[in-house]
Amino acid sequence: MDRYYKAGEKIDGYCILKIIGEGRYGIAYLAVNSKGEKFVVKQLKKNMLNSTRKKLFYEEKILRTLNNPMFPKFISKFNNKGREGYILEYIEGKVFEDLLAIDKYEFNKYEIYKIGEQLLNAVEVLHNNGIVHRDIRLPNVILKENKNIALIDFGLARIIDNKRYVKDIDYWFIGDFLIHLYYSSYEITEIEDRPWYEELDLNSEEEVFLKKLMNIGENYKSMEEIRKQLERIKNIN
Repeated sequence: MDRYYKAGEKIDGYCILKIIGEGRYGIAYLAVNSKGEKFVVKQLKKNMLNSTRKKLFYEEKILRTLNNPMFPKFISKFNNKGREGYILEYIEGKVFEDLLAIDKYEFNKYEIYKIGEQLLNAVEVLHNNGIVHRDIRLPNVILKENKNIALIDFGLARIIDNKRYVKDIDYWFIGDFLIHLYYSSYEITEIEDRPWYEELDLNSEEEVFLKKLMNIGENYKSMEEIRKQLERIKNIN
């Protein structure tokens, strides 16, 4: 069984404030150092450490190679009385899951295109470093106060091998992510369920863009091809 940290407990000089997330592989806490600066403490779950230790530490390996404000910085590892994990930079902002589910924010098309462009920028940096994220979902993308995004939670990220770990999976996640943003302003008018490309208010270029990202019929062969299609969409609107 995992022993959870409680508020007030300390790990290598970082004081735990509260749990801010939990998944299959780990527990994330908000913590502060002696200067009051915020950090994320990620405790790796014991059963996962025992069965898939090598895979769990991909996150460390990958984040150590990145130095970009779109991703959290890796600070250090810890091993504290049988509990293992690492300390990460804390990025201020709101995850998109909260923006949609709690704030009920409705994204307009201009905002969706801008977010899409930033997601492409982040993924291009990863792919250029030989990394595929594999988990670009609403709880794993932060919208900062300056309206820039940050991509977090690299627990499923892997090194691209062009076999099991390929670039296309990140394109699929971007498409799915953007569809959620389109649905933020969707009003149900019919009882009968229809596929997203029939329900949403999409022009023909947007439909092509999202379908190809999600490998419906065709798929994109390069990031350059994706960017050109997004530019066409922006110019139409």
